[in-house]
Amino acid sequence: MHGGRIASQIAAAGEPNLAGLVFLGYPLHPPGKLDQLRAKHLSDIKVPMLFVQGSRDPFGTPDELRPIVQKLKVRTELYVVAGGDHSFKVLKRARITQVESDKAALDHIEQWLRNFVT
Repeated sequence: MHGGRIASQIAAAGEPNLAGLVFLGYPLHPPGKLDQLRAKHLSDIKVPMLFVQGSRDPFGTPDELRPIVQKLKVRTELYVVAGGDHSFKVLKRARITQVESDKAALDHIEQWLRNFVT
């Protein structure tokens, strides 16, 4: 199991001491097994959620995650790390360096926390 999945299950079970969740590469499904989605419990979470997902993530691309996120009733956002894999590593041929990509993601997480988590 992945940390984000465990955290989401704890939140879905009603953990009262959460202000929000930031998922760094949510494991939507095992690589290559799109029929084994791990998202049903997400609708039970009552706090804001930010999903930070690499565009090349084999555990779930942003396009696979987007329709699930859009159906959630709490404030939820999807931030895409362009060209990033599950660890957010961008390809060397990308138009952005790894440092720039990481900084952009961290800046977005910080802003989201300031705006939506109290």
